[in-house]
Amino acid sequence: MQRSKNGIKVEEQKRIAEQKRLRFLLALLAFVILFGIVSLPWQMRIRRHLALLHQQELQRQALQRAQEEATLGLQQAAQEVQVHPNDPTAHAHYAALLEQQGRFAEAEEQWQKAVQLDPKDANLHVAYAACLDGNGKEDVAMLEYERALRLDPNNLRAALGLALRYITLGWNQNALALLKRQLKAHDDSSKLHVTLAMAYFQLTRLSDAERELLKAQQLDPHDPSIFGPLAEVYWTANQTQKALQTLNQAIPLVADPTPLLLERAKIYNTIGQPDLALKDAEAVLQRDPHDLEALVQEGKALQAKGDISGAVRAWKLVYDSNPDMDNVGLLLGRAFIALGKRQAGAALIQKSLQMSREDSRWQSLGRQIMNAPTSVPLHLRLAWYYLHIGNLPRAIIEFREVCRLDPQNRVAKKGLAMALQRAGRPLTDLSPATAGE
Repeated sequence: MQRSKNGIKVEEQKRIAEQKRLRFLLALLAFVILFGIVSLPWQMRIRRHLALLHQQELQRQALQRAQEEATLGLQQAAQEVQVHPNDPTAHAHYAALLEQQGRFAEAEEQWQKAVQLDPKDANLHVAYAACLDGNGKEDVAMLEYERALRLDPNNLRAALGLALRYITLGWNQNALALLKRQLKAHDDSSKLHVTLAMAYFQLTRLSDAERELLKAQQLDPHDPSIFGPLAEVYWTANQTQKALQTLNQAIPLVADPTPLLLERAKIYNTIGQPDLALKDAEAVLQRDPHDLEALVQEGKALQAKGDISGAVRAWKLVYDSNPDMDNVGLLLGRAFIALGKRQAGAALIQKSLQMSREDSRWQSLGRQIMNAPTSVPLHLRLAWYYLHIGNLPRAIIEFREVCRLDPQNRVAKKGLAMALQRAGRPLTDLSPATAGE
């Protein structure tokens, strides 16, 4: 009897123990399930982060391979130049690879050698000119474009390069004359029509600019570079909805919508829609946190929304990098005053207004040149202004233009000699870029 009772007691203890173990396992399972549900967002974040790290590693490896291939290509090209020092093609190939690496000074030397070895090749002069442009020597670049056109009057690359130089200088009538001559041979070139539109736009001939851009779009419907200028033409012509419609249509179609987003943000800020402007500016800043134009537009949008401190943070980054940009010093100074920092704001405004007066003087001369492209006094005043601010390539170009318009002008010859000497150029009226022409 006692044994039977003991057996029942043992069985009861086993049953209780089994129930406890089962409850523990159920509780543990519930905890695991609950933890999985609670931690699911974290798990998703971790997976995304790991995927991003993997993608970054693949990009790093691809970049490393590309750099290794580029280094090997440069070494082979350098060896080819040593083996064939009188082969212009070898120098041109080496120069092109150096340019891709951003080594413009070395590339310039190789292009110069190629041109000297084959001075009758117009395309070599064009490539050399493009390199000079990249190295900030626009005065010598213009001479090379001109040489290319003398060798091949229908060379489109040379014409476009020289026309863009003219447009940058404000010599839009020169650009139009040059480009219109090219229409006979290259009317099917969308780039030619886009460049024509740029010249018309600067002359505020907006209907002509629109016509050329629409023609370019017909020739190359998939060229994303056409949409931005077209929207700007519409915006300048007070056709806001057309401008926005053009940008809205284009942004989803392009690989890099940055310029179009910035153009749209600028429009949104101007028409009083800061939320939309901020959205576009932030989309650009996600790609490049240091994009200065995006920071300017972000600051304007934040200011309109009443966030003066946020605007100051954005504009301060711009001012520290480029104090001349978009009157950012003036914007920042006024924002400082709004925040109660009157002394700092007033000092910044005074400095910005002084810089603005200098800019206004240059812009006024530039506008006058557009309307009077053969005016010797205007070109001479602009030349001395460029020399004063240290823009030697522009000073050389303007002094040289005065000498072309008035070959007996002693003041211009003296100024040209000064500018050439300071820039380390040959002391001749034309400062030839290459020999043996």
